[in-house]
Amino acid sequence: MAGNPPSVFRVTLGGTLTTLYSFGGTDGANPAAGLVQATDGNFYGATYSGGTRGTIFEITPSGALTKLYSFTFADGANPAAGLIQGTDHNFYRTTFGGGTHDFGTVFRLATGL
Repeated sequence: MAGNPPSVFRVTLGGTLTTLYSFGGTDGANPAAGLVQATDGNFYGATYSGGTRGTIFEITPSGALTKLYSFTFADGANPAAGLIQGTDHNFYRTTFGGGTHDFGTVFRLATGL
C-alpha cells in the first residue's frame, strides 16, 4: 500500500502496477502495514487514521473495499501493525493508542469466516 492519496495496489511479476483502491478518509487513511490474505481469498488490513481513530477493511482481489470497523478511543486508536488471522479465523492486532490508559489495546475482530 502506498501513494498519495494512500492506496491499495497490485504489482505483477512483470512489473505492471495497478491501483485497486484509493482511500478517501472516512473509509480510512494512512495504511501503515501490509495486507493479509484470509481463508476466504480476500485481503484484510487496517489504516492508522481515518474513520474515527483508524479502520479495519476487507478488499477483494478486484478492488471492492468494505470498511469493517472504525475504532473509537475507548477500544483502541491508530492500529499500526499488520493483522494476523488466527486458527479460529478471527483477526488479531494491537493499536498504538487509546484504551483505558491511552497505551493501546489488543483486539480480536470476528468476521464469521
